Amino acid sequence: MIILIKTILLISLLLILFQDIKQRQVWVILLPIFAIMGSVLFYYSAITVFFLYSILINLALVGFLIVINYLFAKFILKKSLFKEALGLGDVLFFIGFALSFPTFSFINFFVFSLLFSLVLQMVLKLFSKGRNQINKDAINTIPLAGYMAIFLIAVYNCHWLGFYPSIYIM
Repeated sequence: MIILIKTILLISLLLILFQDIKQRQVWVILLPIFAIMGSVLFYYSAITVFFLYSILINLALVGFLIVINYLFAKFILKKSLFKEALGLGDVLFFIGFALSFPTFSFINFFVFSLLFSLVLQMVLKLFSKGRNQINKDAINTIPLAGYMAIFLIAVYNCHWLGFYPSIYIM
């Protein structure tokens, strides 16, 4: 059963990665699949009360970040949050991410996945400067959910292969 859940989780993350990079949009069904599979794995490795408290704290943190992003987009960038600054798929990915880990691990993985996404985008932008056939939209937008999916695939694989003892530390 656990192997099936892990397989579905990895397939959903891979599909999110490929769709977000290629089309800058993700099938909406993949995000709940990722959220459910990630939360089931977390639930099986935690006490129920700890699981529920962690999810509530993580969702509050995601909500706080979305409000900060909204205020920044509206007053500093003078843009609409979901039309120009942050994709709805990214927000749904954040929610799925929040359901998948205890608070300490969530904060750790979330911050490092954002840093990973930033560095990866900067490197790809640097290497694509000399190419004229690259789509301008592909350079100016960041497939955030896709890049974060790469990071999570690496985290899950490191954990499952025994390189990272426990991603569900309490």
